[in-house]
Amino acid sequence: MLNKILVGIDRSAKNQSVFDAALSLAKATGASLMLLHVIHEYEESHPTLFTYSYYPMLDEQTTKFYQQQLEDYKNKGLELLRSLTDRATEAGVKTEFVQISGSPGHYICELAQTWKADLIVLGSRGLTGLKEMFLGSISNYVTHHAPCSVLLVRASTHLAPQSSQQDRAELTTS
Repeated sequence: MLNKILVGIDRSAKNQSVFDAALSLAKATGASLMLLHVIHEYEESHPTLFTYSYYPMLDEQTTKFYQQQLEDYKNKGLELLRSLTDRATEAGVKTEFVQISGSPGHYICELAQTWKADLIVLGSRGLTGLKEMFLGSISNYVTHHAPCSVLLVRASTHLAPQSSQQDRAELTTS
């Protein structure tokens, strides 16, 4: 029986498929949702601190600009979480959210443990081989370290015959 579903949210294109899968499960089982966004430097849209010389010197203006970008980035993450929480609440699903900075795999597993999640739902980029080894895989880490079951939502690269613009989601469990 599912009572608590932890949902790993990021800013990738598959984010909507992950949320929709979790929301459908929560509605079908009466479970509550916990939406989690972990801010980390390797996320695609994370701000980068640029320097223009071989020996970087961080001046005050560069530092302030980076801090403002990072603050905007955090605020957009919170806006996304609030928007998804509102959608779930409108669908009759009790939902809360948290945003934290750090290692995504570690914090997903830690929150699943402390919140006593019955299921973790998250996306998978589908990395294999050397790409997975060098770039890492959050879903691989969570699958092997989670205290509960994990549902991976993979965005399909194939389009449905009837839909020309939307990706289909393939659900796999581990």
